Amino acid sequence: MSRVVAPIQLGCCHEEERCRLCPPAPPWPTADYVRALIANTRAQRGTDDVVTAFFGGRPPDDAQLAASSGRTIAARVRPDLLTRAAADRLREHGVGEIELDVLTFDTRVLRGIRRRYPGERVVTMATELRAQGFQVGLVLAVGLPGSDHEQCVEDARIATGLADTVRIHPTLVLDRSGLKQAHMDGMYAPLTIAQAVTTCRAMLDVLEPAGVRVIRVGQQPGPDGLGTAVAGPRHSSLRELVEARRTLDRLRDLLRNEGVQGDVVIRCASADETRTRGPLNDNVRTLRAEFGLRELTIRPDPELGRGAFVVEEAS
Repeated sequence: MSRVVAPIQLGCCHEEERCRLCPPAPPWPTADYVRALIANTRAQRGTDDVVTAFFGGRPPDDAQLAASSGRTIAARVRPDLLTRAAADRLREHGVGEIELDVLTFDTRVLRGIRRRYPGERVVTMATELRAQGFQVGLVLAVGLPGSDHEQCVEDARIATGLADTVRIHPTLVLDRSGLKQAHMDGMYAPLTIAQAVTTCRAMLDVLEPAGVRVIRVGQQPGPDGLGTAVAGPRHSSLRELVEARRTLDRLRDLLRNEGVQGDVVIRCASADETRTRGPLNDNVRTLRAEFGLRELTIRPDPELGRGAFVVEEAS
């Protein structure tokens, strides 16, 4: 049975002056809470092979790490709250990956959301962590106030030389955050889902060819889904929208090269059927209209590997 991860949410901004993105932080989890969550995860998943990952602003404390019985694999921290001593302490507890909640390398944008670290510091920090043997993850955001598409793509380019993994989080307007007030005052307009898909796709096209593993696109829903978000590109399967867009462009190229007409069949791996069809069959409708096809049938083929497509005229 594969290893199961128990996520421990620490919250980001526990300081009195929060950044503009964060609502008030939840209570700091106790060691007893950590032990209980791990035990509950074991019971629900039916395995003792449970490891922990801490997600927050400041690093987990010794009591929390001890409660995970030396089975913590990763910790997400804010760059301004990670010291060399804290990194050494995490290593002593067996943590192998540190994920930096950098958001962007643009210092001007960071200051605008009240994050207290310059982009250059994150570059230095990530380089040093890798030299110390840590796997380095980065969280990058799209749609931050003062940012734009080009800046997000530049963030991805910088990350290719620093990160083993990246998460791409579109900026959501959370209830009780400073960003909510700016949105209500008309001072901040979040991205639409279509805009988020365009920018996330461009970042993936930079990161993945460079060997960086993008482990998530979109915010992780909580128990109430994305219910605390009052505005922004909320979607529980944003990556599938991005992959559908990428697939649509690949199919356009294939249809142009094959020169097929009339009734057309596209065979794909079974696991790729959803993204080949697109959301609500949108890719099928788009290709039929663009290429003047009478019919376009998507046919799963278990013999094909993921990402492979065969275009043929229907017999």
